[in-house]
Amino acid sequence: MNTPVSTSPDRTPRTNARSLQTREALLGAALEVFGRDGFHAASTRAIAEAAGVNQALIAYHFGSKEGLYLAVFEAITQTMNELIGPTHARIEADIDSLDGASPAGRRACLEYLDELIGGAIAMFSQPQALGWTRMVMREQQDPSDAFEIFYGGIYSEMLQSFTRLVAKLTGQSPDDESSRIQALNVMGQLMGFMVARATAMRHLGWQQVGASELSAVRREIRAGLYQRFGEEVPA
Repeated sequence: MNTPVSTSPDRTPRTNARSLQTREALLGAALEVFGRDGFHAASTRAIAEAAGVNQALIAYHFGSKEGLYLAVFEAITQTMNELIGPTHARIEADIDSLDGASPAGRRACLEYLDELIGGAIAMFSQPQALGWTRMVMREQQDPSDAFEIFYGGIYSEMLQSFTRLVAKLTGQSPDDESSRIQALNVMGQLMGFMVARATAMRHLGWQQVGASELSAVRREIRAGLYQRFGEEVPA
């Protein structure tokens, strides 16, 4: 006997697309709720309501509230890597060839530091960056497994590049404590601005932090960077 051929449409692609949309909605809602309330105070009900989905879907997609929290940090790290990863990889591949004692080498080191700062500023200009900052701030104060996801990704790699470039400029080893502290100081100027966002906006009289405002921040950090290492700021 012949087996009847089904004429029903294949719903797998549609189902997969809906599942992906649900997952993305939960990640977006979780970024907002966790950033606002913190891990312990945030409820899965509030996250589900913000995402507009059934609460049971959190367990389906992420296993638990903690699984969702970790997934948010994985998504943050992935987005950061997509935004600045290619630029970082290009710079990292060239650092060993730089001679920090020569004028041309010093200029290249400073240009690379400026480019990395510009990449970081581009990351923080993303619409979801405020949520990132809130969550990262909480992890800085009370690290969990999520901090390892964040620090172990592009953030740590960029910090190592900052350190290597600073070491080229100072003639020290990248393993030297002074090199690491100076790298943190350079990178921390931008991080401090983003963390103290409300204070910065009030002090500067800004109504928003958009492209022109971030450009002004980069310009001042860049000027300080060149001055720190005794070089003239390019026009």
